[in-house]
Amino acid sequence: MLNSEIVSRVTNTINALTKDSRKSRRYILKVCRDIAETLISQKLGEKSLIKEDNIYSTINCFEMERIDVVKCDIIEFRRCKVVMRSKCKLPKLINSRLGNSLKEVTSIDDEREFKAVTPAQYRRNKERGESDYIYYYVKDGYLYIPDQQILMVNLYLITLETENIDNCSSCSDNENACKSLWEHEFNVPSKLVEAVITSAIQQISMSIQIPTDENPNLNSNEK
Repeated sequence: MLNSEIVSRVTNTINALTKDSRKSRRYILKVCRDIAETLISQKLGEKSLIKEDNIYSTINCFEMERIDVVKCDIIEFRRCKVVMRSKCKLPKLINSRLGNSLKEVTSIDDEREFKAVTPAQYRRNKERGESDYIYYYVKDGYLYIPDQQILMVNLYLITLETENIDNCSSCSDNENACKSLWEHEFNVPSKLVEAVITSAIQQISMSIQIPTDENPNLNSNEK
């Protein structure tokens, strides 16, 4: 389902309920995405999306660059020989009780899979001399790789910001460059689509029905 399609379904139902909707398409899409994010977060926490491969997106050739170790804002990484950080931010990830929706980070040839780690875990592993893995960490939307000079990786993740995927790939053929926001996929499991639409209609309808207080001074006697 495309972004345009889910917005149209919500809009058409709301217009049938009230003539005074006056909600922009971007607002409706944001509501749908917020609801979808909550539902997907719950499913990730329940480990019930394992077989839903169609909602995962691949970003090949995700570029990394070397940053000044001394100025690195992750204290535990300041003792590393080298720290790599992604050139651009990741598309927005979905967080759950089990972590975020970045499922895999691999070498550019997909031969080696990297391992997620927290800064504290990395420091402890390094103190114990454990160096069998290449580790990664996500902070403020950026991907970090400590003690490895790796210039490019592949990613496998869930994001609702599908319009930003091609922008993050340096080897994209840009076939989607001319697509508008509305032509990109609304990336949600098919079994959750109706729940998203129903909840969005309810939420937006309630906001339309609540009159605006022209004198918001908490005095119920004034109009």
